[in-house]
Amino acid sequence: MDETIAIQQQAPVRVEARAKTAIPRVAVVIVTWNRREDASNALAAVARQKVDLAQLDVVVVDNHSQDGTIGYLRDRWQPERIVLNPTPAADKPRFLMDAASTGLTNAAGFRSLSLIRNADNFGGCGGFNTGLSYVWDVLEKEREGLDFVWLVDDDIDLPEDALSNLISCAQQDETIGLVGSRTVDLGDRETTIETTVYLDPRTGLMRDEAPRGHRLHEAHRTWAAQVGGPKGGSGYEGVREVDVVSACSLLARWSGVRRVGLWDARYFIYCDDADWSVRFARAGYKVVLNLDAVVYHTPWHHKLTPARLYYAQRNLLWMLVKAGLGRRVVARRVFFLLRESLKAMLMRRLSHAEITRRAVLDAAINRGGRLDDPSPKPEAIMDALERAGALRRDARVLATCPRRAHRRLFAEVRSLVESACRQQGRAAPSWAMMLRSDVPGPERRPDEGDVEIVRYSPSRRSRLYRQLRFLLHPPRVVLIFDNANDVPILRGGWNLHIDSKDPSSGRLERDSLPIRLRFLARWFHALLRSLVFVARLPRPKGQDRYG
Repeated sequence: MDETIAIQQQAPVRVEARAKTAIPRVAVVIVTWNRREDASNALAAVARQKVDLAQLDVVVVDNHSQDGTIGYLRDRWQPERIVLNPTPAADKPRFLMDAASTGLTNAAGFRSLSLIRNADNFGGCGGFNTGLSYVWDVLEKEREGLDFVWLVDDDIDLPEDALSNLISCAQQDETIGLVGSRTVDLGDRETTIETTVYLDPRTGLMRDEAPRGHRLHEAHRTWAAQVGGPKGGSGYEGVREVDVVSACSLLARWSGVRRVGLWDARYFIYCDDADWSVRFARAGYKVVLNLDAVVYHTPWHHKLTPARLYYAQRNLLWMLVKAGLGRRVVARRVFFLLRESLKAMLMRRLSHAEITRRAVLDAAINRGGRLDDPSPKPEAIMDALERAGALRRDARVLATCPRRAHRRLFAEVRSLVESACRQQGRAAPSWAMMLRSDVPGPERRPDEGDVEIVRYSPSRRSRLYRQLRFLLHPPRVVLIFDNANDVPILRGGWNLHIDSKDPSSGRLERDSLPIRLRFLARWFHALLRSLVFVARLPRPKGQDRYG
């Protein structure tokens, strides 16, 4: 069934009529992928804005969802247009009117509502570029000009004054190019989770605090002392100049967009909005945060996966080059990531090691777009242990527990496995635990009666010496929680990575000396390409805006 065909008939949304504030000409771009209810809720949040909705042209870009997003939104919101983008390249859209376009007046009362279906998943970056291109090629010509474009994520909610606060801020100063929003936790609407973001010119990392030596350091320090810090404080109001704003709710001056250009098509997800912020600033525009313009959003670290880590690491390197921070800062970041990759391999975090290595290599050779993710897929704990041959009495499962939470998590996993073995009439493995000596708690808990416990200290010597007992009788599987192992277990055929958010499943990976040697060959290749990449970078000229 074509995605433009509705799965079921839905009563169209009707927006309550009320007084609206006059605003300039604004285009709104929302990007979604397999979250049709979220996309509909985001549209409802935009429709609730206390502004003249007849001045809003809204564009929803669907990144080739498989959940019937287009049909669902068509039935509920009655868009004037459904547009197909059949091109496989994220940076070369081509817009074709679909026969399923309703030709009706949209249910929200917007000036127009268009749904665009991409031929593939182009990520947040490609999705926003599709929407911006549609605004540039179609809407701007129809309206004979445009003032602002508002980028909005699909997994958000908005108070009714969000847009009016963004616009009033931008209208105060024509040199303001981007206006960001204060981010409040979607699940806890009393807690601010992100306000100011600055680029540290020494480390190349983004921080909540303006670092010492930054041109905004003193002003930020005074403000943070007044409100209790950039997040988790209170009394947030007014406008702060920053280096980076987030695209979960971001207003851009359209004349600035035409001057600076669209998003970097290489990025797919992560750092694309930060990159845009840097480019606006280098073009002479101010990048500001309006603390009164709130967006309710899911914290980004709740959505972090190995693949997302790859994009964050790769794209940050490109962004630092564009920020003009120069060879030394970029080189420091490159070689830090390569060291982390090597360390991850030694600590039995092979997928993490490969993801990080790939991020550095792809940045160095300018390979953008979507990652062909090499990480193992999640599977049920029992299925993973059976595949590893660990569901028998003579098999040992070893857990590494460098944190207190991991000790509790190990007990939960062990209870789950033993309960399932009893129900299925199967033998459970024997259990062992490497427990870091500075983890608080008793030497042995009541539920750890049959667990072999080996305490180790953070020193390198202890981490090596205390595991020697496992050389002659190696574990069949090593459990690693939250990717946090710090013990280089020398032998053991499999690693099972378990996330504390879902201890009933894990990612199983094979581990052996030949596998590690092959990784080392790839690592040295990444190192050589990175040396060439760094050598070709220019040195920074004079003082930059981050100093």
